[in-house]
Amino acid sequence: MQQVDLLAIGSHPDDVELGAAGTMLLAKKLGKRTAIVDLTRGELSTRGTLETRERETRAASAILQLDARHNLGLPDGNVEVSQENMLALVKYIRLLRPSVMLTPSSNERHPDHEDGSRLARRAAYYAGLAKIATTDDDGKPQERHRPLMVLEYMQTYAFEPKIIVDVTDVFEDRMRAVGAYATQFGRSQTGEEIPSKEPQTFLTQSGYFEWIEARARTYGMMIGVKYGEPFASKEPVGVRDFFTLVTRTVS
Repeated sequence: MQQVDLLAIGSHPDDVELGAAGTMLLAKKLGKRTAIVDLTRGELSTRGTLETRERETRAASAILQLDARHNLGLPDGNVEVSQENMLALVKYIRLLRPSVMLTPSSNERHPDHEDGSRLARRAAYYAGLAKIATTDDDGKPQERHRPLMVLEYMQTYAFEPKIIVDVTDVFEDRMRAVGAYATQFGRSQTGEEIPSKEPQTFLTQSGYFEWIEARARTYGMMIGVKYGEPFASKEPVGVRDFFTLVTRTVS
């Protein structure tokens, strides 16, 4: 497997699409290689089945033009921050060798998101220690690798962002990637409601899909663009050129 530049971790399939799909698409426009590792298959989801979720994940992955997508197969509803699970994720970090890694937010509505954030951050650190031993699928020892930057993407609860990415140019495809999960959101890739007899959930409630766009407009407005994706960082974020930070056209 050739290494990637950007790796995003999701506790469930659709988490990355909801929080960071625009950033994933922008990376592809820059010629970067991208990948997602989902921690669970989302088998506890109220709507849909594992089979429909897998089909929707493949459709979303195609829209995002991912170079790789893997699933750790951890039990949905029980993302334990354990040594076993940490080493399983370390294996993929060392396999994919990203420069930047995106994780779920550490303060979230869903416990799996919070635990997924803790697990991902721990794995990112320990993947860089030579004495943490892992092997690839052929049984060969893996070389250590630690991402140079780890950022948290926003899910349900807001935080004070350290970075806001201008995703205006890819926003339509970003929403198509979310809409690929029709069973979960009750919307098509073009945003139309899909009638269903399945139970209503937090994700299918009236206004949820519109809220995703409204939030993107809110964070976009903060940096002087139409749509933005916010990210948090526990470390300072550096820059070599002040002028790359200028997104406003009106002072």
